[in-house]
Amino acid sequence: MKHSILAALAFVAACQPTVGTPAPASAIGADIGFLASAALGGREAGSPGADSAAEFIARRYQQLGLRPAFRLRCNSPSSSCPESYFQPFRIERGGAQNVGAVIDGSDSVLRKQYVVLGAHYDHLGRSPTFSLDHERGFVIRPGADDNASGTAALMELARRLHDRRTRRSILIVNFDAEEIGFVGSRVFLDDAPVPRPAMAFMLNLDMIGRLRQNRLFIEGVRDRATRALIDSAVSAFGIRGDFMASEDRSDHATFLEGHIEAVSLSTGYHLDYHTASDIASHINLVGMERVIDAAELILRRIADR
Repeated sequence: MKHSILAALAFVAACQPTVGTPAPASAIGADIGFLASAALGGREAGSPGADSAAEFIARRYQQLGLRPAFRLRCNSPSSSCPESYFQPFRIERGGAQNVGAVIDGSDSVLRKQYVVLGAHYDHLGRSPTFSLDHERGFVIRPGADDNASGTAALMELARRLHDRRTRRSILIVNFDAEEIGFVGSRVFLDDAPVPRPAMAFMLNLDMIGRLRQNRLFIEGVRDRATRALIDSAVSAFGIRGDFMASEDRSDHATFLEGHIEAVSLSTGYHLDYHTASDIASHINLVGMERVIDAAELILRRIADR
């Protein structure tokens, strides 16, 4: 998420719940634990840790048997170039890459339309730039909630959606370099693997690991029918949807700029945001799984309507 949030953090400071209870063991919790581990060093875009995270995500999609979303550039016609889970691009400090896969829809006509499911996987690494604990210097900011939570959710949703397919196709994209200005999502749309008009909707997951008071922030909804659909879906899991206009704080903003309907889900800011304290043991895994359930229902209703 972007960084103009000091006022929001001042607000949440007064109502922080007790954190630190270890999350129940689960595949989702294990994925967050790995992504937020010291071995990945905070996943700063262009770093070896971010590369390891990208490989981890791609390997999961390959294990699920999902079709790669991209094609490598080669001298042959594009249709003959090899498929890839990676969409590489350059940033100031080196190479970065989006990771993507496709779950083909079950309807022979509607499968040519795509619902995009997105989340960024990069974080701050060891850099105090953009951090809110500058005084700690060059320490690992693990980014368990921001955004190992959304990344783990995408991998879990990929499994569920692959097991029971929707009528429209699902295009899953893990964006890199979000923290330096939504670079990965901009690259994705500038060189999209499917035509822009074929993208019927985009759902973004960014910081969904701290559900408090059953409150889910839903950003960017412009269509009344979509709002009613999402409100019904989150209510089915005992979650209260708090709808707001887009504040352009995550990758869904890139899609809105491109005139593609896009919505972002988040459980909100907290005092660990962009600090070394955003660790896996602070994730509310039970609440996060409810958010994933709600996201799945939203995706299915939109992809099947």
